Amino acid sequence: MTNATANLPLPVFRLGGSGPNLLLLHGFGADRMSWIANQDALMQSFAVFSCDLPAHGGQPPGRNGMKISEMADELIDALARQNDRFVVVGHSLGGAIAIELAARRPDLVAGLGLIAPAGLGKEVGREFLSELPELSELGSALALLQRLVSRPRLITPPIAQRLLDHLERPGIRAALRALASELSHVETSIEPHVASIAASRVPRIVIWGEEDTINPIDRPRLSRFNAQVLTLPDTGHLPHVEASRAVSRHLCEFLKSAVLELGG
Repeated sequence: MTNATANLPLPVFRLGGSGPNLLLLHGFGADRMSWIANQDALMQSFAVFSCDLPAHGGQPPGRNGMKISEMADELIDALARQNDRFVVVGHSLGGAIAIELAARRPDLVAGLGLIAPAGLGKEVGREFLSELPELSELGSALALLQRLVSRPRLITPPIAQRLLDHLERPGIRAALRALASELSHVETSIEPHVASIAASRVPRIVIWGEEDTINPIDRPRLSRFNAQVLTLPDTGHLPHVEASRAVSRHLCEFLKSAVLELGG
């Protein structure tokens, strides 16, 4: 992995590959390592980049708060300095940010791959959002994280412990509480951006697990979004983890062809 791009407010890492640029945005409480099962396949068709969002992974809490719009601001600054367009793939929280980014700066976005995106589902689970920042015990952390998937064995004790260690960093719990509050009404807050993308020519695919109980599918809302939609059986809130090969394949097939058609 190369070093972060210099002098950017939010470090963006180039993972490798060649072709159109593709940026991976993780979900609430996760980090850029959540894409590890997808990166190699995506690098066959794209130059792949990733980042840790504020208060996630190696990043401190956001300087100006923990709102989706402020995270979008930081990404706009980062991508604008690259002097090129990006396909943006976002999971859950990352999906909401990707939608706002594309609506506000369509000149920076060549296409969207949205995986169980916050704002397009029925509602992000309030209990999950409120409990995650307060976790302090391994058993409780493991039980909460296993609700993300249809096969609990995919979430192991080391994964839960990694989250607990992260929560002990200064300022992280408070930042995630603020972000959880933001996500609790995201369906309303990003609706103008959803409507803007629905009326646009931005190529977009939405992938959802049919067993997602954290951010359940809202089929009427999805139909109004005017996207290609793929739902996966026996899959929960983490399709890119639970069905990594299928997700990577569908992202590559749709986004590469759509971007090339637009000359992106």
